[in-house]
Amino acid sequence: MEGGEPKSIRESNENAKRGEILCVCVQYFFKKGRITYLIYHHMRKNLVQKTFGAFRAPRVPFPDLVGHQRGSFDWLLKDGLTELFKEFSPITDYSGKKFELKFESFEIGEPKYDEDFVRENLRTYEAPLKATVKLVNKTLGSEKSQEIFLADMPLMTPHGSFIVSGVERVIVPQLARSFGAFFVSELLRGKPFFGAKIIPLRGVWIEFESEADGAIFVKIDRKRKFPITQLLTVFGGGLGEAVAKHFVKDTLALSAIKATLEHDEAKSIEEAYIEIHRRMRDGDLATPENAKNFVQALFSAERYDIGKVGRHRLNKRFGLPTTEKALEKRTLTLSDFVHIISEITKLNADPNARPDDIDHLGFRRVRFVGELLQARMRVGMSRMKR
Repeated sequence: MEGGEPKSIRESNENAKRGEILCVCVQYFFKKGRITYLIYHHMRKNLVQKTFGAFRAPRVPFPDLVGHQRGSFDWLLKDGLTELFKEFSPITDYSGKKFELKFESFEIGEPKYDEDFVRENLRTYEAPLKATVKLVNKTLGSEKSQEIFLADMPLMTPHGSFIVSGVERVIVPQLARSFGAFFVSELLRGKPFFGAKIIPLRGVWIEFESEADGAIFVKIDRKRKFPITQLLTVFGGGLGEAVAKHFVKDTLALSAIKATLEHDEAKSIEEAYIEIHRRMRDGDLATPENAKNFVQALFSAERYDIGKVGRHRLNKRFGLPTTEKALEKRTLTLSDFVHIISEITKLNADPNARPDDIDHLGFRRVRFVGELLQARMRVGMSRMKR
């Protein structure tokens, strides 16, 4: 015992004092840490985050630059091939009395290999194109259906390219002249005289020209020109003065047709066919039947197609309806020639009239991969048909 207190009591008092000091220290450091945390959290809210990397997020969504290509190829697989087979169906023999081949449906199978395999093994990313055809024997009255293999069709990858022999290739879209009617002018004796050009999707080009005396002539595929009244005659416009009845309400066009009739030597519809045949194929013997078959074949649906774009531009120019039903008319009619002649005479009478700028981008259109492939397949189908 020291100082009048037992040793055990003195030790317990010292331990109590140490515990109080420890609690005070813990509370102090806890408060200090809390304050430090609050200060750090407050400063962090006010700090601006800085990025030292090269990447910068785009301010606007990046456009899909190959979306049009993929959409065009999807159109080819769904609608383009259907339209192509309908165009060539049925295929008949030369006499048209014995056999007839009809395309009923088509199918594109699964690709043989995937993209990675064809790249590594220098193969082509393609799928088989098969068609179901029906052969009709008109002599025996029998029919036979069968699925035939047409070709291996290259497929487009998700990023708009084709893989041919292991090499990735693309089909570049073309900025081509739009289809339809264009009005042009030519100086004659110091005065502009207007004409027109009809550019189709498929078929012959037709050019209209105005003469100084007011007559209007036409060229087909840049051959020798002939009076426009002969072309109106073979399209069902009548003969001679009967052609002028279509222009009774248009005095300018009526006077031009009367001036053109003075150059027209055809006295019958057969002679009109022969005159056109003579300008197109000079030197060939032309009978009325041969000339009629030749001219009608030039403007038939199989060999002439102004296209939906051409029909839309033509109808829009003359204020005609541009509905889906109206755009289905893909060949030229008598009313089309009547509207074009009226427009030419109207432009000739207007001193402030200006011709269409064919090189203007408004008269051009982009031909994507689907349309380009359909055109090449049409060539192959034509050869197969022959």
